[in-house]
Amino acid sequence: MEVTIRDVAAKAQVSFQLVSAVLGNKSYARASAGTREKIERAASELGYQPNISARILQGGASKLLGVMIDSRAPEETFSLLAELEHAAGCHGYRILIAQAHDDPEKLIDAYYALKQNGVDGIISLAHDYPKQDCRLDQKLKEEKKLVFVRNTHKQQHSFVDVDVAAGIETAVCHLKKQGYRNTALLLFKTDPEKDKNCRSIQERLRGFCRACPEGSVFQVPAFTSETDGLENACRSLIYNEFAEKGIDAVIAQNDYIAAVLMKELQSAGRLVPDDFGVVGCDNRLICQCLPVKLTTLNYDRKLVAETTIDFLLKYIGGRKTRLNAVFQPQLIIRESTLKKGRKP
Repeated sequence: MEVTIRDVAAKAQVSFQLVSAVLGNKSYARASAGTREKIERAASELGYQPNISARILQGGASKLLGVMIDSRAPEETFSLLAELEHAAGCHGYRILIAQAHDDPEKLIDAYYALKQNGVDGIISLAHDYPKQDCRLDQKLKEEKKLVFVRNTHKQQHSFVDVDVAAGIETAVCHLKKQGYRNTALLLFKTDPEKDKNCRSIQERLRGFCRACPEGSVFQVPAFTSETDGLENACRSLIYNEFAEKGIDAVIAQNDYIAAVLMKELQSAGRLVPDDFGVVGCDNRLICQCLPVKLTTLNYDRKLVAETTIDFLLKYIGGRKTRLNAVFQPQLIIRESTLKKGRKP
């Protein structure tokens, strides 16, 4: 049998109106800390779950936040999603997720699905679709309770972003100080029609070109039916392009590429960091599990998540003016770029 507010009230020995006000986080709820604790304990022991549909029909908040995410997003995006869920929970909200992949039309459907489920506000982690997003912009331009996160160019909306270009510049500067003479940027191979203007790629290129105007950019396969596709690509670069151009350091798009490259460098007899410097991105667990610990770029996901939730709750509370934040990534220096006798 479904547990109701009246059941909670009976167990806590208070009125059901007070239970409704306390559990609904109403500003007019007048209850001492002890009474609130008694109500919350009774609700927990009985397994009470609020009727969100009824709450919405009464004009109340659903206490749900929608998140649009690409189902094939990088691992770090899902780490950020976990932080968003935690930050929302600290304010009494739950997360409702809608997924789509590389298709703005499906993303629009996901947006409407979230709205139909009565979410109080929306966070977008899936919007970096160059030359495909005009209709998406049109659909979302009137949405007031919306925050874009990472890789965004939605200047008409609130956003929270990370200055990846500045991070790449910091990495290049560090490599130069360590005595590396010829740094290259190593990216996943992208679809030239869909992804050439992808912001996550463009920001890396922008930072690299500013810090290293004559530097080389190489690509490796992102997805392949061959399990050794990335290894073969890295091996080919080491013996051909890197040798021909005298490349002695690489900034990789993520830690996974960097780890595979380091493995192939070792097989080729190139010592990291004495012969070759390698920088990754995202600070995944693998960074500290490699024979030579990996230098990597990282950003504070907890801070980004907390800022995003703070912005969205301000909009839910009635704020009209736009809020934006851009955070600087940190270069975590480890063994893969520290030559003997040199300081970080």
